[in-house]
Amino acid sequence: MKNALILLAGGTGKRFSNHQKSIPKQFKKFGNYNLIEYFLKNLDYKIFDIIHIVSDKTTHKKFLKDIKKQFIKHNINIINSGKTRQESSRKGVYSLIRKNPKNILIHDSARPLASNNLINRLIKSLKNNDSVAPYITSNDLTKNKEVNLSINNKIMNIQTPQAFKYKTILKAHKICKTENNKDDASLTENIGIKTKYIKGEKINFKITYQEDIQLFNKLKIKEFRSGIGYDIHKINLNSKKLLTLCGVKIPYFPLIGHSDADVGYHAICDSIFGALSMRDIGYHFNNKNKKWKDANSKIFIKYCKEQLQRKKFTIVNLDVNFICEKPKISKYVNKMKKNISSLLKINIKNISIKSTTNEKIRFINSGEGIAAESIVQLKND
Repeated sequence: MKNALILLAGGTGKRFSNHQKSIPKQFKKFGNYNLIEYFLKNLDYKIFDIIHIVSDKTTHKKFLKDIKKQFIKHNINIINSGKTRQESSRKGVYSLIRKNPKNILIHDSARPLASNNLINRLIKSLKNNDSVAPYITSNDLTKNKEVNLSINNKIMNIQTPQAFKYKTILKAHKICKTENNKDDASLTENIGIKTKYIKGEKINFKITYQEDIQLFNKLKIKEFRSGIGYDIHKINLNSKKLLTLCGVKIPYFPLIGHSDADVGYHAICDSIFGALSMRDIGYHFNNKNKKWKDANSKIFIKYCKEQLQRKKFTIVNLDVNFICEKPKISKYVNKMKKNISSLLKINIKNISIKSTTNEKIRFINSGEGIAAESIVQLKND
């Protein structure tokens, strides 16, 4: 085995919250993910052969089970934490004795913004070093309060992950008798191993206090996706039913379709499915299935909402365009927006609905049909 990662997640976060029974910060959801999930989501699973998360297996059982289920590719095991950071680190290191990896990185779960680039640079530095740690310097003037001495050029702020040859850090833990070391590089230095310091990343800051979350939310990577949907149906000139567009009943001839033929809702569904890489509406709601005969298309929209929640995406904005000669839909737009807003749980201000004609070109111009197209942008937090 080449590379292993120890992710320390046993802290109680006393500085983050004063409530003893509150959820530790590493398991709190900030948006769609907690700090551990966010880190793993952006971690290239190919870097590490195995990941051991060190945490309280009893108290945090549900959180840890969910994390393992989400990130199967990362090959995650859970190791019970100790009373101190050093003890937790030692338990993590010892848990890999049988695996005997060549390299090991030890990281704090409170640093969710550590990049793949930083991790790869640390591993690369292990080719010529037994112990490697990232550091940053301060942009601000740093002074010693007691002697009024400016020392900003001599201060290094040490970060994690820290990287080691496995046999080196294992030896350091076996030899060290104290329990108060604050990082793992200090352990290897105690047995005479020089630490190679490489430039870290300022974005890789440690979340310690409540106000740090504001910065985290601004800096975290957001994934955006877009999707396009299109649907068209013939008009039934022989029916006395009403036309349905985006759930609004309009006094005009209805459209022909297996369900209620709501081209607006169908186009929206297809745009969402497209953005989520989930094929098209016909795949999920086959028009040969009697179950969907005359079905209200809001069922399809609700299903789309469930898929958005499952994949942890939210809608940034939605643009719907109807293509028809008749009827004029401008006076129904607000009702349509309210329906969409209610079903998809998005701000009505982020919905646009408009219409156009087909410039007197065949099918739609002759009043035989109505089409709708939809463009959606999604955001994953």
